[in-house]
Amino acid sequence: MISLKEKLRKARQALGLVIRIVLTAALITLIIWKYKALVSIDVRALIASASSVAAAVGMILGVYFIKSVVFVVPASMIYVALGLAFPVWQALLINAAGILIELCVTWCLGRVLGGDNVMKILSKTKKGQKLLNIENGTKYSAFFGIRFLPFFPIDIVSLFMGTTKMRFLPYLLISFGGIMPRVILFTVLGDKIYDLIPMRYVITAALVIIVALLAFSVVKYAVKVARGENWDYEPVAQSRRDIILDTDIGPDSDDAGALAVLLTLMKREDMSPLGVVNCTSNKNSNGVIRAILNYCGFYRVPVAQTERKGFLETSSDFAEIVNKKYMSGAGRYEVENSLDFYKTALKNAQDDSVVIVSTGMLNNIAELTERYPDLVRKKVYALVAMAGKFPEGAEFNITQDAEAAKYVFENFPRPVICAGYEVGEKIITGFDGDENANAGNPVYDCYLFHNTGDKKTGRVSNRSWDLTAVQFAVEGCGDFYEMSRRVKITVNSEGVNTVENDRDSDRYYLKLKAKPEAVAGYLNTLLRQCGQPQPVKTEE
Repeated sequence: MISLKEKLRKARQALGLVIRIVLTAALITLIIWKYKALVSIDVRALIASASSVAAAVGMILGVYFIKSVVFVVPASMIYVALGLAFPVWQALLINAAGILIELCVTWCLGRVLGGDNVMKILSKTKKGQKLLNIENGTKYSAFFGIRFLPFFPIDIVSLFMGTTKMRFLPYLLISFGGIMPRVILFTVLGDKIYDLIPMRYVITAALVIIVALLAFSVVKYAVKVARGENWDYEPVAQSRRDIILDTDIGPDSDDAGALAVLLTLMKREDMSPLGVVNCTSNKNSNGVIRAILNYCGFYRVPVAQTERKGFLETSSDFAEIVNKKYMSGAGRYEVENSLDFYKTALKNAQDDSVVIVSTGMLNNIAELTERYPDLVRKKVYALVAMAGKFPEGAEFNITQDAEAAKYVFENFPRPVICAGYEVGEKIITGFDGDENANAGNPVYDCYLFHNTGDKKTGRVSNRSWDLTAVQFAVEGCGDFYEMSRRVKITVNSEGVNTVENDRDSDRYYLKLKAKPEAVAGYLNTLLRQCGQPQPVKTEE
C-alpha cells in the first residue's frame, strides 16, 4: 500500500512537471506570436512618450523585465536608446538597474524550469563544462570570462546558472561585473555600434537555441520523473546537516582513512560530527577512534559502541597497537551504548537534519531502525553506506551480518545510497614512506600496521572503499560520482546483494564517473591533511 507521504511526493512531481510544461509552452508561444514586436521594440519612442523621467525609467525597467523572460529583446537596442536619450551617467545607472533585474529574474526562471538534467546537457559541451565547473566556487574566473565575452548570450547563461548550485551572490556580482563593460560600450558609442555587429543574426540564433533547450529540458524532466530518478542527494557541505559516522574501524585501515577524510572536510566546512559509533565489539577500536579525533582536534565528539558481544572483537591487526601507543590502553573503556547515543542525538536534532554514514556492518542501523523507526523517519535525511557490490555480488560489510543488511534495505524509512565495493576498489590512497613526517599520526599507523608497507618505497596504501562513502556524503557527486536510478536492493542469506529498477523505491548506488587516479589524488590530499589546520570556508 502506498503511503500518504509517497502519494504527496508523486503529486509534487506531477505538479512540478505541469508547471514546467505550461510555463515553457507559454514562453515559447509568446516568443513566436510576438517575435517581430519583441525584437523591434522602439525604446526611443517609449522614452519620448513618457510623461516624466520617472515614467520613462519605469518603462525601460519594464522592458528589461520582459527581456528577462522572453529572451529575444535585443539588449544592445536598450543600451543604445538610453545612451541617446539620457546623459551618459544617467543612462549607465538605468542600464545597470535593468541588468540587475534581468540577472535576477532569469536566474529565478532557471530555478523553476531547470534541474540536474540541464547539468547533464551542459556537461556534453565544452562551453557547458565551463559553466558547470564554477559550481564549487573554484572557477569564478572562468565564469567571469563567459560573462565578459559578448558571444555568450546573457539570458541563456543566466537561465542555466539558475539550475546549478552556484550561490546567488557570487553569480550576481560576477555576472554584473562581466556584463557592464559591453553595456558601457554600447551606451557610449550609441547606434554606431550597429555598423560593427549584425544583431539580427545574433537574435535569431539565440531564439532557436533557447526554444530548443527549454523544450528539451521539459522532456528530460518528464523522462526523469517517469523513471523515478528525480531525487537528488543534498550533500552535507551544501545543506549544513549534521553527520554521524558508524564504523567497524579495525578489520581494515580504510575505516581510519575515512574518519580522517571526514574530519578534514568537517574542519574545512567549520563543522563537527555529532559522533562516531563503533559497530564492532572491539574496545581497542574505541581508543583508535578517540586518538584520531584528538589528533584532528575534535576532542569533544562523543564515541559510542554496540552492546553486541563477540562481534569482530579480535579481527584487527592494528587496533590494539594504535590504542596502546596513543591512548596508553585507556581506550579499553566503556563508552556510551550506540542505541542510547543514537536515540539522544536524534531526539535533540532538528527534523530531516542528520546524515548517517556507515562504513561497516549495518547492525547498529538495523537495531536503530527496529527500535525507533519513527524517530529515524523524522530526524534522518539519508543513510550513506559503504555496502554491497553492484549491480550484484558479495561484499564484506554485508556478508558479516547479512540479516542486518537485509533488514536495513527493506525497512530503513529514509533514502539509502550505497558506495559499493567496485567504487573504491581501484582507488588507492595512503601515505608516503616518510616515518618522520608521519610521526605522531595515528591514521598513518593504522595503515602501517595493517598493510606493513612497500619494502622498496616504504609507502603504505590501501583501497579506498570507505573514503568514497564519506567524501560523497559531505560533498555529493561532483566530478567523481553519479547516482543510479531508484532500485530495490535484495540481500540473500549468504549476503549476496542484487538490484532491480524500482521507481517507487528510495535506494540508490553510486557509480564512479571519474578516473580512479583522479579521485585518489583528491582523497590523498584530504587524508594527509588530517591533523593540520584547515582554512575555514567562508561565503564569497
